Amino acid sequence: MPQRARQIVKIVAIPCLLIVILPLLFATTYGVLPSRAMELVGSTFILEYLAIPLGIGLRLPPLYVFLTVVSTGIGIFILVLGIFHLLGAQSQRIVNFLLKWRGRVRRLQKYGIYGLIPGATLLGVYGCAALVWFLGWDTRQSTLFTIIGFVLISAILLFSSIGILEIISPG
Repeated sequence: MPQRARQIVKIVAIPCLLIVILPLLFATTYGVLPSRAMELVGSTFILEYLAIPLGIGLRLPPLYVFLTVVSTGIGIFILVLGIFHLLGAQSQRIVNFLLKWRGRVRRLQKYGIYGLIPGATLLGVYGCAALVWFLGWDTRQSTLFTIIGFVLISAILLFSSIGILEIISPG
């Protein structure tokens, strides 16, 4: 297998597991139709963690909604970051641009990685992936902090959505 094809498979394999396979397994476990599962996954691609109120409003099981949105969000982050790394490695112009700008934002690089926790709320997984790539932060550490932020905001939205749904339509 050529080197580039191997890189693409590596970039796509884990996100595919997180974005497609796990949500379908969760759907089977919670008795959710596969079509509904993919609707929630598609909504997560567009709305990110804001797909949680949508899933709760559609009366899908709350734990299923949480697990599916978090799994999909993590998969999206890993996929987008992988695509950025792949594209960045192919262009010397991009490498030169990144080196120039990374030197100008040293203070942000020193303390900023912890900002990915609240950043997942403000920027979402797409924005965090772009920021991580742009600033050249450690991929594992950045993924961990983004996941923590995404899980926290998802849990807050889950409980808020359940509470609001109980007020709107009790019983």
